[in-house]
Amino acid sequence: MKKLLIMLVATSMMAGVNAQEAAEKKILAGLTLGTGLNFNNPQTNAINSNVGGDFYAGMALDWHFLSNIALSTGLEFEFNRFRHEFNLDTYFDYSDKVILQRGKDQDITVPPNTDDGAFQLDERRYRNIYLNLPIMLRFQTNYMGYLRYFGKFGLRNSFLLSTRADNFGQSLDDSNTELEDMQNPGDLSFYKGSLGLSVGAEWNFAGSTCLVAELGFYYGISEVHKQDALGDNPDRNKSLYTYTEDENGDLVRGYYSPTAKQNQLILKVAFLF
Repeated sequence: MKKLLIMLVATSMMAGVNAQEAAEKKILAGLTLGTGLNFNNPQTNAINSNVGGDFYAGMALDWHFLSNIALSTGLEFEFNRFRHEFNLDTYFDYSDKVILQRGKDQDITVPPNTDDGAFQLDERRYRNIYLNLPIMLRFQTNYMGYLRYFGKFGLRNSFLLSTRADNFGQSLDDSNTELEDMQNPGDLSFYKGSLGLSVGAEWNFAGSTCLVAELGFYYGISEVHKQDALGDNPDRNKSLYTYTEDENGDLVRGYYSPTAKQNQLILKVAFLF
């Protein structure tokens, strides 16, 4: 019994020493991994959108400038997937593996209906890579044994690095029903911003080394897709179009961009040192 009490006291003292070491460090940094779901909220009836998936990998950093408040930031690669279904009769032109943009690759206002490089689009699946820079305030408890708990609130900034698209529908020459792994310039916005709120726990299991787990929801505040361009030709970066009739009854192209915002539910773990 006496030995057991001694072991319990020693364990408690060791926990206090470890927690004190982690609590006294101003900066904890390390690696982070995460996964999540994205919920795209269309701002138009032209598209329907489905739940997508995300995977995250990168570096996390917490700067503890006050005992119970820290600045949480880092750099993350976000591998982002989602898809749209198009309710309008929507078309785009392509050459080899590139989706063409109006004004950059072409300037066609009255299209032929039998273009070899034209595709009627029913569904598009996006595969994107973003670089994320979160800037969040972390409000935390003191250590209770090996654990302390926290909540975060702040802004997550995402910058588009690359985007590819798998397209499903029908080419106008009936040669293809799928165009996969296409370069899709000009479709997505370079910047994607979201406001986030998360809760989690930090386990100090050795020295100042901690395992952190958190669950967060991020509300999209910016447009996922590029909209009208500045200047005399607002359609110059667009690639999607529908057919409309002009006053003479001739078919002309009406270019448009999908419009949607993206909310995300994210689970992350990090090892901080």
